[in-house]
This record gives sequence, structure tokens and C-alpha cells, in this order.
Amino acid sequence: MRIFDSHTYLEGYLVPGINQNAGQVSNFMKARGIDGAVLMSSRAVQADPLSGNRILKAMIDGVPELYGCLVAHLNRVDASLQAIKDLLGSKKFIGVMLTSTNPSEPLHPLVADEVLNACRRYQKPIFLPTPNAACVEAALVLAKTYNMHKFVFLGMGGSDWRTGIAAAHQSVNIVLETSGALDRAKIPAAIEMIGSHRILFGSAMPAHDPVATLGLLEDSDITQNDYRRILHENAVKLLNLDAAD
Repeated sequence: MRIFDSHTYLEGYLVPGINQNAGQVSNFMKARGIDGAVLMSSRAVQADPLSGNRILKAMIDGVPELYGCLVAHLNRVDASLQAIKDLLGSKKFIGVMLTSTNPSEPLHPLVADEVLNACRRYQKPIFLPTPNAACVEAALVLAKTYNMHKFVFLGMGGSDWRTGIAAAHQSVNIVLETSGALDRAKIPAAIEMIGSHRILFGSAMPAHDPVATLGLLEDSDITQNDYRRILHENAVKLLNLDAAD
């Protein structure tokens, strides 16, 4: 069964030499049976969205199993807008992640407005970190306000995953991503509430090993059809991977 990881990072790991380039990422994935992945630039998250996204683009070009998610930093709006203008038209960039100085704090809609409007013409999904209930609630406001976008809730609320599922139930343009709390109850609960077609497999690699999230899915009481959708088919449809190939 094919596996696509929708939530991984280039660089940013505490141990030097981990996930520093596309070759290391590809080798790490292959060792865990993962066929492809979306990469987000830790450099863009932590320092400079313009240079971080450009470095990511240079690394994934020519690597067919890797795609980029452009990082837009809401404390560095001008650099983020330039990165969107320069890079988001590339087929190798399949979406945009919005972040701020502290990803555990909610994103404010007024600050996100300029970036979200700049993304309209590209029609690519918006990825939002949702590590807790407060971030889920703020993300739900964005999803309802900018309903022309699809939104991926990274981490689906962490230990507050019930809030993440409830938010997705309120707005059909929300997709949940599986990293976050390793609670076996959350995947069956999400499928029951919103259906398996709105769930993406993601691991937050390298901070978290994909094997842990894969084990969570294997231990969940779900059908093979649901399993196949979450691991690969939903990503192909949502991220338009066939067109990117």
C-alpha cells in the first residue's frame, strides 16, 4: 500500500545532520516505507520565509517523490508575499502553511488576511498548525471566513483532537492531518464524524517518527478502504499530485 506523508520538515532537527537535504529526507522515508512527502522549511518557520522557501525549492526540484509547502510567516508578511509571488506558481509547491513566532498561539484573522488573499489565485490548500483547542478555534474562523480555500489542520488539535473533529464537522473545507496526540480513539472518531475522505496521513517528521503515526493507524479499528484513503488517495486528490507529476 502506498504511503504519502503530508507533514514533514526540512532541517530544524536538534541533532545535526538530520533532514538537512533532499537525499537525507528520501533515505529516511524509504527506510520507513513512505513513498512521498510534503516538506516545509524549518528555516522559513524560524528565520526567513523568503530564503527558506527558495532553498527548499532548489532542493526538491528534480526529486519526484518530494513536494514543498510554502511557509508564510505572519510576522514577516512582506517576505512571505514575495515568496508567494515567486514560488507558489510552481507545481512542486502544493500548498501554503501559515505560521507565526509562536505556533502554539492562535493565528489572528486580521493578520492572516493579506496572505490568504494573495493565495487566492493559486487555489492551493492552506496548512494551519493546530496543536491545541485555541488554535483550532482560530483556524475555524479562518476556514469559515475564507471558504474559497481548503484548510488542512496540522495535528488536528493535539490532545484536544475532539475540538479539531468538531471544527471539521462545522466547515466542509477543513481536512484533518493525523500527527499530534497518539490516541487510538481519534482516527475512528474522526471517520465517524467527517468521513475518511477528509483525513490526511502526516507525521511532523523529523520531530516525530512516522512509524509512531503509522502504528496509530494500524491499531485503529478502521477498514482497508479508509486506511488506503488516509495513507495516500486523499493526498493525491487534495494536493493534485497527478498534475504535479
